Amino acid sequence: MAILKATMRQQVAEAIARDNPTDRPLVTVHGITGPSPYLMSGLGLLGQLFIDYYFVTITEQAVVFHRASRASNRPKELAFVVGRAEAAALVSDGRRGTLWSSFRFRFPGREKPTRINVGRQWRAELDQFMPLILGGPMATPPPPAPGPYPPGHPGGQQMPHQAGPYPPGGHGYSR
Repeated sequence: MAILKATMRQQVAEAIARDNPTDRPLVTVHGITGPSPYLMSGLGLLGQLFIDYYFVTITEQAVVFHRASRASNRPKELAFVVGRAEAAALVSDGRRGTLWSSFRFRFPGREKPTRINVGRQWRAELDQFMPLILGGPMATPPPPAPGPYPPGHPGGQQMPHQAGPYPPGGHGYSR
């Protein structure tokens, strides 16, 4: 069972290499579909019937959606592949929340966009993902805050769970 993000990213990279050996992943997020995750948790096992799990990866060539296993968090089959140029027109309504962030993506062959909820533990990756999918450059992490520790000392580095700055607009992701 993949629990660490690094393990999940490695498994997704291996799946992408199997599907297209010439492509390289840039950033991966783990998301679940459906309405509010709070509502789905409140419905218990019944709510799980309405949720699909995906790994969404932006590669050098495309945006790749792999279905994810509910039990093991491993990437399963390839669900959708959309070219990088086309993806910007298919994504909308990016929102950054305290525990759950979300964006909508209109999958090929579907009329309505699907809401993809991304948990807080994937926020750093989502901060890189959204500018890339919208066609901009990859966001760079902010410099470490000045403090009593010298550079290179473990205490002088920004903790990975701290969120980076909001994109322009100050309220989260927007289109």
